[in-house]
Amino acid sequence: MLGIGIGIMVFGYWRIFKWNRERRCLQIEDLEARIALMPLMQAELDRRNLRMLRENLEEEAIIMKDVPGWKVGESVYHTDRWVNPSIHELFYLRPPEEAVHKRFGFMWHG
Repeated sequence: MLGIGIGIMVFGYWRIFKWNRERRCLQIEDLEARIALMPLMQAELDRRNLRMLRENLEEEAIIMKDVPGWKVGESVYHTDRWVNPSIHELFYLRPPEEAVHKRFGFMWHG
């Protein structure tokens, strides 16, 4: 009985060791895939943000055309560097549901 118990334990530890090694290889593969796709995903996010900013500027030009001295697209930041737009900057001219969906993602409850 003792030999059978030790044999089963050795077999179990061997299977765990083998599975951990395989799982580690799969995790490394997933990480490499994420690293490879990260520039593509960032580029798509940047394109979406720039498209929304352009649409907002066009809408701002239409809304503020009668206000004297208003400069469309003038930055509120006193810098020449790019500042990532906040969710409020992107969605202030859109329905509130879009901003909520962007901020919190898909939710079943309303």
